Amino acid sequence: MKGLIRRNKKVFIFISSLVLFLVGAGVVQEILKNIKPFEDVPVVSVETKKQGDTDETSEVLQKPVKEGVKVSKGFYDTNLSEKELENALNYFEGVYRPNDGIDYTKDNESFDVLASASGKVVRKENDPLLGWILTIEHKEGLVTIYQSIDQIKVEKGDQVKQGDVIAIAGNNVYQSGLKKHLHFIVSIQDKSVNPQSYFGQKVEKIEVTS
Repeated sequence: MKGLIRRNKKVFIFISSLVLFLVGAGVVQEILKNIKPFEDVPVVSVETKKQGDTDETSEVLQKPVKEGVKVSKGFYDTNLSEKELENALNYFEGVYRPNDGIDYTKDNESFDVLASASGKVVRKENDPLLGWILTIEHKEGLVTIYQSIDQIKVEKGDQVKQGDVIAIAGNNVYQSGLKKHLHFIVSIQDKSVNPQSYFGQKVEKIEVTS
């Protein structure tokens, strides 16, 4: 009898161990099924920009004057009204000529003349009729011209940044009736265009094809 009990006890222990093994194996398999393999995580490179850095390619063409300076004579454009067309003519030595730019005044007071965009000074000349002239090239085919100026602060060959004070308003013979003023021209491929149509446009986007 005792021998039978011992044999049954061994069988019971074996069966219990087998059951525990099978249960444990099932748990392990279930755990393994739920383990996801490691996946490659994409690395995103973030380019930081230092404070004070500027992106010159994002410049937009700005007015060459500060607030408080007004337009006294506009660009001659055939789309203007009759009154505006009359005001956009220059009378000199008995001849009326279309105005090829914009004239700014401030009650006969001098005012700062600003670089409309960054670029290189390619011309500095004193013309007997138009007064002192500065020409700034912003990219091939696109220049801004500043006439009737005084106290010029830059030289030919200088690089200027947008908003730099390059001169102050002065006088000239051709438009003597305006007294102290700035005559401002935007030229594309040597052709004067209406500056008002280009203010606010990105310099890099302005078409310069003829």
